[in-house]
Amino acid sequence: MNELEKLFSKLYIKHNQALQKVDIHKLFHNFIKNNETKCQWTLILKNINFIPYIDYVIDSNTMKQQKKYWKGDLKKQFEPRLLCKIDSEEKKPEIFKLLNLNIISIKNGVYLLTTSSIYFELIYMNTEIIYLNKDNESILLNFGNSETSLLDNLKYSNIFETKDYLNEPIKYGSLLGGRHYCSFLTILNGKKIKIEGSQFETDGCYESENKILIAEVKNGIQIKKFNIRQLYYPYRYIYDGLKRKNIKKQIICLFIFKDKKDIIHIFKLRWKHPKIMDSIYQESYSKYKFKT
Repeated sequence: MNELEKLFSKLYIKHNQALQKVDIHKLFHNFIKNNETKCQWTLILKNINFIPYIDYVIDSNTMKQQKKYWKGDLKKQFEPRLLCKIDSEEKKPEIFKLLNLNIISIKNGVYLLTTSSIYFELIYMNTEIIYLNKDNESILLNFGNSETSLLDNLKYSNIFETKDYLNEPIKYGSLLGGRHYCSFLTILNGKKIKIEGSQFETDGCYESENKILIAEVKNGIQIKKFNIRQLYYPYRYIYDGLKRKNIKKQIICLFIFKDKKDIIHIFKLRWKHPKIMDSIYQESYSKYKFKT
C-alpha cells in the first residue's frame, strides 16, 4: 500500500463503534505537499488550487506554465498532449485513480477534470479462436508490426465484411485519416457537456453500401478499461454529419487489440442513446489469429 492509499484508507475511522469522516481536503493537500516532485499532475493540481470532487476546466497554457515550478526529474515533460492522453484507466496517474479523477478534451487545448467516468470495461469471454487467412500476395502487408499494419491485414482478410460486422463488401476506406475536429452536446454521468472543436483521429474508418465501420486499434497491451472518447468522438462526428444530410447508415464501432501471443481481440460496441456518451455497451466479442 503506497502513501496515498494509506491516507485515503483513513477517510473513515472506527471510534466508539461509529465511523467518523476525516477531512479529505486536508489529507489531499498534505499528500500534494509531500509528493509534488514525483508526478507532474500532483504539482499541477496543487498550483490550480484543485478541490477534490469538483469539476474543473484547465487549458494547455496553464499546464505548460507549471514547468517553471517543477523541481523533480527534468526529463519529465509538461506537454498537454502527452499529459492528457490517458487511453486506458490502467494508465491513469495514481493520484487520478485514488481521487476518481478523469480528464477529457472539451475544446482544442481545453480539458475538463471530472469524477465522471470516461472509461468502459471490456468484457472478455472464453471463446474459441477463429483463424484468418492472411493475404500473402502483397509484399507490404508483411512489413511492420504497427497498429496500422494490423488494421490493413484485417481489412484484406475480409473479416470486416463478414456477417459479424458489415455483412457486405467495403466500398471505400480507410477514410478520415489525419486530424479532425468535432463539436456537439452530450451527456456524461447525467451532466450536460459541450464539446467545441475538440480534435480527434481515427485508426480506421470504412464505408459499405449501408454501414460505416470505425476502428480503434491497440497493439501489444491488454486493455481492461478503454477511454470512450477514442471511439465516441469520431462516432458523433459521423452520426451528426449523416443526420445533417438526412442519410441513414448504421455505424459500427470496434475496439481491437493484439496481445503478445498474436491473438486479436475484437469488441463490437454500440450506444443505446447516440447523444449520451456513457450509454455505451458491448454487443459482441471475438478472438482471431492469422494462420501461419
